[in-house]
Amino acid sequence: LFIWENVLCDYTCGLMFALAETVEDARALLLARAEQTGDCVPSRDLETEPMVWDTSQPIARIVWGSS
Repeated sequence: LFIWENVLCDYTCGLMFALAETVEDARALLLARAEQTGDCVPSRDLETEPMVWDTSQPIARIVWGSS
């Protein structure tokens, strides 16, 4: 699981995540999803290194955001 935090910043920051084998695959999945939904993923956000989470471990995140 690849998690990008403090990205997609407008008034506050958001997060992006993708479950993939490699970070390159995760980036490609995010770009494909953005294309499907008409969203924009800034290249500077995708270029940052994501947190890599071992999916055999529990994880929880709470993200507040607004614009």
